[in-house]
Amino acid sequence: MLGYRDLRSCSVQGPTVALPVKTYTSLESFDTFVFSVDQYDDVEIVRELVKAEYIVVPDVALELPSVVDEGPPRTRLSRGESGWPIESGVVAARENGLDGTGVLVGVLDTGIDAGHREFRHRRISYRYVPLDRRAALRDVRGFDTKGHGTHVCGILAGERVGIAPGVALHVASVIESESVKTSLHRIMRALQWILQVFSEPEKEEKPAILSMSLGFKEGSVSKSDVRFLTLGLRNILRGLSEVRDVLVVVAAGNEGEGVVRIPGSYPEVLCAGAVDDGLQIAEFSGSGLSPIDKSSVPHVVGFGVDRLSSVERDSGNRSIYKKLSGTSMATPYVAGIAALYAQEDPTLRGSSLRRQLVERALPLDARTASRHGSGLARYTT
Repeated sequence: MLGYRDLRSCSVQGPTVALPVKTYTSLESFDTFVFSVDQYDDVEIVRELVKAEYIVVPDVALELPSVVDEGPPRTRLSRGESGWPIESGVVAARENGLDGTGVLVGVLDTGIDAGHREFRHRRISYRYVPLDRRAALRDVRGFDTKGHGTHVCGILAGERVGIAPGVALHVASVIESESVKTSLHRIMRALQWILQVFSEPEKEEKPAILSMSLGFKEGSVSKSDVRFLTLGLRNILRGLSEVRDVLVVVAAGNEGEGVVRIPGSYPEVLCAGAVDDGLQIAEFSGSGLSPIDKSSVPHVVGFGVDRLSSVERDSGNRSIYKKLSGTSMATPYVAGIAALYAQEDPTLRGSSLRRQLVERALPLDARTASRHGSGLARYTT
């Protein structure tokens, strides 16, 4: 991926040089485009010719952190199961009339079952980002290829189980059900759509948050690719902040102590780890040092163990719930808490909203500070 320009030709030190680019598509919102070549050596040719102006980034695979399935699916919620621990501050937020109304939230995941009981009475802005980079994004009633995205959205904004049910949800399906993987290209197309929606005249004055429970491990790609990817992806994340002042919340990953998934380790995002309802760090919760500035991540933690939320519907149209564990669950929790603060004070955007979450986090055991950052994200007055 490069800074957007028609790269069928490029002026390099005067003469026009034809580049070995086979196909390309533009992503104007980020001044970026995607290209393909016949052979890998051609990538290095393009990189050398345009290095003074552009960053060439590999279209690497990103994936969901593996989650833990805790118990059988169910079609009913028992009394009190839809509540959140008192430490979350959700009860206090409701008493103050806060449910996230007026806040825009984007979610990149497997999708959302918009017909589930948690969402069926509201309008969900949805796009399916196809595998074929030439195909248009599908504007349809929200569906989910796996159930993971529906679970995430339930935690964040479900009618009965959500932290902030009043938010305006904008969901992009970018991950397939079998591989639970996606490509950087699909993420980029989804982010362009999210940014365009958030920048519409009637929405541009509203606070905006993005929740991403996905990433990749640094060791899964070459060091050279990581270097170029870091340059490109960080520019995109900066663009979300600079163009629209979006707070980006990303999962730390489920590889445990010493490992944090990219882009959760980037300073441009708010990285979320996971604790259980007893405020103990989940063994799987990722932590470590950012390769960029050597700061400790995650920045905060959220409830991410045995979280009951929506997943899908059965053939009888009955809504199904399930308990899942992972930083994938903690991430929408943190995004939901952010939405409560943003509703209470709509001037809180991007870095100021992030600062509010960090400064008002509930301190946890100092002995595990490297694994929980500033503590539990919570709503407090």
